[in-house]
Amino acid sequence: MMGNLKDLISTVYGKRSGVSSRPSHQGFTLIELIVVVTIIGILAAILVPGWLRLIALYKLNFAQNRVYSAVRETQQQAKTNNLPWQVSFREHQGRSQFAIHRADSIAFVPNAVLKNESYWKDLPDGVSIDTERNDRGKFETSLVKQSETGPWRIQFNYFGCPVGKPQHNCGYTSPQALGRITLQVKHGGKLRRCTIVSTVMGAVRNGKNHPKVDGTKKYCH
Repeated sequence: MMGNLKDLISTVYGKRSGVSSRPSHQGFTLIELIVVVTIIGILAAILVPGWLRLIALYKLNFAQNRVYSAVRETQQQAKTNNLPWQVSFREHQGRSQFAIHRADSIAFVPNAVLKNESYWKDLPDGVSIDTERNDRGKFETSLVKQSETGPWRIQFNYFGCPVGKPQHNCGYTSPQALGRITLQVKHGGKLRRCTIVSTVMGAVRNGKNHPKVDGTKKYCH
């Protein structure tokens, strides 16, 4: 009697809860596990590179916007304060950095700036300055630099014109002061983004990588 009651309760409970009273086989066979792992591996091989490239593109665009804003801010500081200002770029301890500061007529980057970490702002992790020559033999980063590996700088006089030395007037050294800083990113392949000082009066614009070079034999334009 008691056994029949238990069977009845079990049957009713199973129907109400949607759970079968029949025993089920738990777990997977070895072949099933191999199939599942193989499918996951194939999906990962397809999706992960695209996902990494998407993240890389986001970082690169964000870094470019920061560089562009820094150049514009430096130019505005020069005009507002009626004094020459400078934005400097460097690779330091595995990070790409920039600093906005007063221009010095002697030092490429003043020691007070080089040794003071509070001046320097980091670009996103994985983003670096492109320091290599392209297949046309040209540096994609063509700003005035102290050495092959930087630092690099852009100076603006009090009119907001790019100059080679702080005391120079617009047009005196401006053609030599023109150039671009080009950024690359880990997992980005050939993705490049650049910020370009393009005219002697101080026009600044952003660019990106193209299949063909421009008139200066750069792919980022």
